[in-house]
Amino acid sequence: MRLAVVCTLLSLNVLLAACDRKAPAIQTDFPLTKLTERVYVIHGPNEMPNKANQGFINNPGFVLVRKGVVVIDPGSSLQVGDMLLKKIAAVTNDPVIAVFNTHIHGDHWLGNDAIHRAHPKAVIYAHPKMMEKTQSEGANWLRLMNQLTDDAIKGTKAVTPGLGVDNDETLTLGGLHFRIYHTGIAHTDGDIMVEAVEDKVMFMGDNAVVERAARMDDGRFLGNIEACEVALKTGARHFVPGHGQTNGRGVVTAYRDWLKALYGSVKKHYVNGMSDFEMKDRVVADLGPYRKWAMFDSEVGKLISLAWLQVEQASF
Repeated sequence: MRLAVVCTLLSLNVLLAACDRKAPAIQTDFPLTKLTERVYVIHGPNEMPNKANQGFINNPGFVLVRKGVVVIDPGSSLQVGDMLLKKIAAVTNDPVIAVFNTHIHGDHWLGNDAIHRAHPKAVIYAHPKMMEKTQSEGANWLRLMNQLTDDAIKGTKAVTPGLGVDNDETLTLGGLHFRIYHTGIAHTDGDIMVEAVEDKVMFMGDNAVVERAARMDDGRFLGNIEACEVALKTGARHFVPGHGQTNGRGVVTAYRDWLKALYGSVKKHYVNGMSDFEMKDRVVADLGPYRKWAMFDSEVGKLISLAWLQVEQASF
């Protein structure tokens, strides 16, 4: 009996160890893009999380400061965060001293785990509303990302940001300035855009993405348009989107114009008394220049319904 019990316990321990095992490292060698002498970005695939991309779809960035590194949006998992840390180590031996999370969507911030494990003294910043939501939504994001990627983010823990930042705050980190922009409800209610002032680089989060019909479940069209306008009024020259390639002002103007076109089309047909279902074909026709954007076919119906509700709300 004792031998049987011991064998059972050993089998249970092996099973538990297997359940806790960390998923493999990111397999693809994504290139590091140097924007300025101090600012770097890794551009993830402009697609949804899946098994092939192991959940890596965003654009983690980092800024070299005096005796340290500042990270923006470390990605969707422990694995993505580890990849980012290897890229940083190829450029500098300095530690990560700070992290900014631009919003609540897990593909941007679950990589906090890797940073926290490697650099536990690094301060993680986010908008207070984003911080609050990590407490209630962190487990859901872990579950969703594992589901979408066939457990490619296994081993990741949801590490909540430690300090809140809000609109018009400027933080001095390692001798450089990081200006925070929060315009209200844009892509979500807790978005921040982060400007690396001296290098004229604006990290947009998902307030701007490139040729992607991004979901707006947590956002508002007019608020996101306002966020784009605010970013364009700054002195930034490089704009890092949440998804897609970094470039100049065109990154922001193209996404702003997409939001205006969709919302404007829905509003036009709403005024003519059409429901969201009735107007879909007409709105899609109005959006002809955007038909080839990633996720257009899968998301346009939901985006039209959401815009219809927001147009209706604005009419009261």
